[in-house]
Amino acid sequence: MRKFNTVFLLLLILIFKTGYSQDLPKGSLVIVGGGLEPDNKSVFTQLIELSGGPEKAVFSIIPSASGVATQTFVYFRSELISYGVKPENIHLIPIAMADDDSTKNIDESTWLNNGNDLKLADMVRKSSCVWFSGGDQLRTMKTLHKADGSKTPVLEAVWEVFRSGGVIGGTSAGAAIMSEPMIGAGNSMGALKHGVITDYKGDDFPDSDGVLLTHGLGFFPLGMVDQHFNTRARLARLITVMMHEKKTLNLGFGVDENTALIYNGKLKTLKVAGAAGVTLVNTTDATISQVQNLPLIKNVMISYLDEGDIYDISTKKIIPAGGKKSTIGNEFYNVSNPAQAGMFSGSATNFLNLVTVNLIDNKAVNKVSNLNFTGVDAGFLVTFSKTPESKGFYTDKPTGKDKYTVIGIRMDIEPVQITTTPLK
Repeated sequence: MRKFNTVFLLLLILIFKTGYSQDLPKGSLVIVGGGLEPDNKSVFTQLIELSGGPEKAVFSIIPSASGVATQTFVYFRSELISYGVKPENIHLIPIAMADDDSTKNIDESTWLNNGNDLKLADMVRKSSCVWFSGGDQLRTMKTLHKADGSKTPVLEAVWEVFRSGGVIGGTSAGAAIMSEPMIGAGNSMGALKHGVITDYKGDDFPDSDGVLLTHGLGFFPLGMVDQHFNTRARLARLITVMMHEKKTLNLGFGVDENTALIYNGKLKTLKVAGAAGVTLVNTTDATISQVQNLPLIKNVMISYLDEGDIYDISTKKIIPAGGKKSTIGNEFYNVSNPAQAGMFSGSATNFLNLVTVNLIDNKAVNKVSNLNFTGVDAGFLVTFSKTPESKGFYTDKPTGKDKYTVIGIRMDIEPVQITTTPLK
């Protein structure tokens, strides 16, 4: 907890130069970064209200990405019922590639071609919400497209729901499919070292071999989506893909676990709900060059939104959640050399700590750096810097843990050689 002398601030801050003047889909998207917990009331209540409320909402659940399709349906169905959705309004759309070993008399792998079933398509069309499970996003792409790449009747019906004002939601793999193109696999270090791969033919892409970029379903109209974001340290993977696609997109949205990015086409807003946050990445003015076949990336703009924060699509402004106060002139920390946590530290130095506690809420510094080893004597130096547009907001919590909004931080990624010399 902290003392402050500033009055309540609710600022609308313009940070993105890119905008979307075209007509946007009128439906809503509830994009969950994975790990959605049953007690996440914020996400579940908003999902259900957007879908018509517990009395009227009709859900179609497509477990196409899951390796345990029936279990996935039963689990999510029980959660919806616990929030008041009528059991008879929750429907399984049996599309899957893998058999669920928990069901003795059903082979879910026989559901492979059910995307062509016209009766299932009609069931989807009558829904107010279509929900995609977690698992492997490439399975969803294979089961909802025909051999020639065209949409199956079920996928056409999903698009009809979205265009008519309904809700499309998904978690983990169900979040990844929202983009076009879509991140299929890979991790941050592999992405930086090996770049973007677009022509992989196998079934299991090795995460360390780069970042796999393939086609997605494209419901989300504003940019690239990534999931399990900070838990799996995927910031550099998202940036690598965005730099690869810089001519066509320059906004990226990294959604944390147990957290939703909610797109409302009618209100033209994005809203964050849940336990953590969403990282916004803007590569409009970013540059990339090669140093010994490794990327040197400069001037990526980063923001972080938390529960209740809103991004207004029309005005390109961020609206911090009610009750948040500015960190400017009220910084809690004054540490000139923020420690970089290692194995002897009680807390990890992750992205969120770097840009909040160590930077935006620290009056002693204008930048912080973090070294990421790729070998004994090489690595990437990541630097976050305050800019004239940088803003921070916080909310005191009874637990003593602040909730932050961070706006307009610059990020640079530089390949470096590392030398160590023992002290004498």
